[in-house]
Amino acid sequence: MEFRLLGTVSVDTFSGPLPLGPAKRRSLLAALLLSANTPVSLARLTESLWDETPPLHARNVIQGHVSRLRALLVGADAATYGVELVTLGEAYLLRVPETLLDSERFEELLLLAREQSDPADAVLMLREALSLWQGPALTGAFTGPPLQAAAHELEESRLAAVEELARGYALLGEHNRAAALLRTEAVAHPMREALAAALMTALYRAGRQSEALEWFHRTRRLLADELGVDPGRELADAYALILRDDPPPHEEPAGGRDGARNAPAGPATARRG
Repeated sequence: MEFRLLGTVSVDTFSGPLPLGPAKRRSLLAALLLSANTPVSLARLTESLWDETPPLHARNVIQGHVSRLRALLVGADAATYGVELVTLGEAYLLRVPETLLDSERFEELLLLAREQSDPADAVLMLREALSLWQGPALTGAFTGPPLQAAAHELEESRLAAVEELARGYALLGEHNRAAALLRTEAVAHPMREALAAALMTALYRAGRQSEALEWFHRTRRLLADELGVDPGRELADAYALILRDDPPPHEEPAGGRDGARNAPAGPATARRG
């Protein structure tokens, strides 16, 4: 049994996905999974299922979805996996081992990757972590404000993992691979300066200076047209490095490839969206 938040909200079993039904039931499941093994109040669930004034019968709607979800879990022998949906007064609690939840495994793999001294090992773990994503987080759920915030936070973690993976490729001298990875995300997030700067640097390190400069001018125009601002320091610094034609850092560390393999990967930081 596996619970998925990194893509369509779902519960996979050996006989196939559980028929969760309407979006609000998926929202209920998502809210419970995001606080797995912690009671979630009726008030919190109400905020998650409605982004406007809830109906007078909201409590009954939630109770109905809880009953149906509990029946689905019981029918799938969830208890044998240590999974149980219980009522605790004015709250509900979904007991589920963290190993059955894709978002928890994703975060665990990120932590393990950051502990590796060998970039090659970190790259393997980051690729495994990102393979857990099957689409935008919480797809198929009706996302009230709490779930919208949770989906945004999960997406920020995914983008941080992508940027870390690109840095890992760079440490291994695989700059074209880093550029291909970053280009996909930079196209999807054209206003995210950190991605644009990382892509420019990867292209430059791969010997594709004209493409790197083109990406800077493209991003600069978007920032001016959409936000009325100039490029921030990170983007400007990447542009200046390319114009100076500085030797790409970390391309050939002391000790050659072995030196690169022993260089620790930097920690993820929040990127401006």
